Amino acid sequence: MSDRNAKDGFEAVDTQEVLAQVAALPLTSWSYKTEAGVRHMGPMAQDFYAAFGLGADDKHIATVDADGVALAAIQGLNQKLEAKSQAAAERIYQLETENTELKQRLERLEYLLIK
Repeated sequence: MSDRNAKDGFEAVDTQEVLAQVAALPLTSWSYKTEAGVRHMGPMAQDFYAAFGLGADDKHIATVDADGVALAAIQGLNQKLEAKSQAAAERIYQLETENTELKQRLERLEYLLIK
C-alpha cells in the first residue's frame, strides 16, 4: 500500500546519511540452504536492520524498505554529484576568467615589447 492517506508518522530522511550507510553496508552473494545452486546478492537482514532500523525485525528485509533505502541513496548520490558539478562549474568559470585576464596582460606586454 503506497497511498499517502494510508500512512502516518512522516519524518524527513537524511539522504546523505542513508547514502553513507548504504556505502558501508556489507553486501555478499549467497544461496539459501533450501535452494542449492541458486545465487542471490544483497545485505543480511541483521546488518540492514542495524543500519536503518526498518522493518518488523532483524530476520527479514521488506522490499518496501529495501526500495526506499535504494531511492534515498540515489537521491543522496545525486545531491553529492550536483554539488560537485556546481563546484566544478564555478572553478571552471574562475579559471576561464583568470585565463582571459592573463591573455590580456600578455597581449599588453607583447605590445609594449614590440613597440
